[in-house]
Amino acid sequence: MSAQRVPKQSIGVACNLLRSDDQRRAGLEALHVGRYAAARQAFQESFDACPAQHGILLELSRVDVQLKDFAGAIRTAQQLLELEPTSVDGRLALANAYLVAQRPRDALREADAVLKLDPAQAAALKLKGNMEYLSGNLDGALAAFVTLLDKHPEDEEGPYMLGRIYYQEGRIDHATGQFQRVLKLNPKSYKALDNLGLCYQSLGDTELATRYFLTAIKLVDKDHPEYDWAYANLASLLLDKGEDEKAFAFASKAADRNPNSARNFYLGGKALGKLGKNELCVNWLERSVSLDPNYPEPLYLLGRVYAQLGQQDKAKAALEKFQALKKTAPRQRK
Repeated sequence: MSAQRVPKQSIGVACNLLRSDDQRRAGLEALHVGRYAAARQAFQESFDACPAQHGILLELSRVDVQLKDFAGAIRTAQQLLELEPTSVDGRLALANAYLVAQRPRDALREADAVLKLDPAQAAALKLKGNMEYLSGNLDGALAAFVTLLDKHPEDEEGPYMLGRIYYQEGRIDHATGQFQRVLKLNPKSYKALDNLGLCYQSLGDTELATRYFLTAIKLVDKDHPEYDWAYANLASLLLDKGEDEKAFAFASKAADRNPNSARNFYLGGKALGKLGKNELCVNWLERSVSLDPNYPEPLYLLGRVYAQLGQQDKAKAALEKFQALKKTAPRQRK
């Protein structure tokens, strides 16, 4: 959907405040139930009725993001900044629009602009920290989230992301402490529970790790059907323990929740291979490779299973691709 150009406010423009407020309420109601096109239309009519209400531009930009009209979201946020150059909310809306439009440098620039005005601004710190984390700059991410934790100790995203960074760096004790801090703030943080499972698995306490994974699964089972990580993480742990049938059951549930995850299909295929179900194993592994051709592990296992099935040409091709990927893959930080 292409966003309409939001007209600039002109001096002395007419303002029908009653109609503007009515349309704004209609837009919020439509937004609440996920009717994004209707919400955008209502917000546009609200702004047209009274362009002096600049805040409506924020809602227009946010709904454009939901409609995946990222260019429209950027234009609308820029329109707000033309009217209110010092608007922190406008600059954050622009940063978010750049982020979803996959323009990370522009998003980071806008976040830094906000932090120059207010170094403790929580939303800007989160955006900066996440952008640095996704770009692989763990030191920059660490600095942003340490500041967030210091300035906003009740915000759970600070300790959660610090825990993720510490875990990635192999500082498991530090990571465990941060995830425990998250649970003190929010005992139902399924992501913190899931990550604590990973921490205790790294420490060799598989019993406690299993308990945390299962607690996370209980929380997400009905209320967060999109979350597949706890299922996949438990499947991986069960594979390490040799409980292959249980591992396949959880990998299958992970794949049902997220059929676009190459890892979910790899774990399911690995379990099937260990169970001796090679033909089904091939199906799962081929699906994994199709989802992410640059994921080495399923290629290696697929090569071995092809060989067991007597398909030597396919086995050779898969293993050659695996070797090529392993040579070019960047070394992971421990």
